[in-house]
Amino acid sequence: MKKYILFNIILFIFISCQKNKLNRSTTSSQDNTIAVIAFNDLLKVTEDVIINEELEKSSNSILNNCAAITIHPSLPDTSFPKTITIDFGPVNCTDVFGVDRRGKLIVIMDGRYRDAGTTISITTNEFYLNNHKVEGTKTLTNEGLNNEGHSYFISNIVNGIITYPSGDQAKYESNRIIEWVIGEDTQGPLGFLDDEYDITGTSSGINRNGRDYTSTITSPLRFSMSCKWIKKGGIELQPANLYTRNIDFGEGECDSEITVDINGNIYNIDSP
Repeated sequence: MKKYILFNIILFIFISCQKNKLNRSTTSSQDNTIAVIAFNDLLKVTEDVIINEELEKSSNSILNNCAAITIHPSLPDTSFPKTITIDFGPVNCTDVFGVDRRGKLIVIMDGRYRDAGTTISITTNEFYLNNHKVEGTKTLTNEGLNNEGHSYFISNIVNGIITYPSGDQAKYESNRIIEWVIGEDTQGPLGFLDDEYDITGTSSGINRNGRDYTSTITSPLRFSMSCKWIKKGGIELQPANLYTRNIDFGEGECDSEITVDINGNIYNIDSP
């Protein structure tokens, strides 16, 4: 009987220590952040290509001649739907902001980017961002203008998988609203580079260690075409059976600094 009681005490202490360790972990926060940035990048590349291939207004490209672009039906045919293949090749190519990409994106659009009702599907094909393999499909539907007079999109990500250089994998799906808050009316040389979007909504995933989590954006995430990180905003992330994580991306600076609040304890992590 005493041995049984002692065993239970030891087991309880072991489980408590393990849970305390997990409650200090920022793995889910890191995996969620990397997925958000990776799938935002799909939109960044797609908008850049749409604009520079003269399907929309003209602007400067950030891609640094890294990608071969194929459009079918090819221009000057202006009919839709169009399939756009963005091929970065098998070797990393670095854009003007220092972002490495390789592989392909397949974009199918049934209308112009700015037209209400247009749906755009972006699917990866052996696509890598900063040596992280990104799998999945991002779909955007242009919902027209909101009450602020801004174009906005319903965005869904399905079958999202991020594979780290180590081989570890994290899964990710999301339902978001993307509001075009800055740069929509800008023409000329700054047409693309000043575009900024606010993102709201929810996501879910499974982190590298196999733990489920859900997340809700509590303060809109500011996504800028001229910044490779998230400029500001907040996320409340809930890993299964652990404390809530409050992720803070800052107040508007273009930097990689992120803080994670876990039950009053503050941890610093960096965006990739």
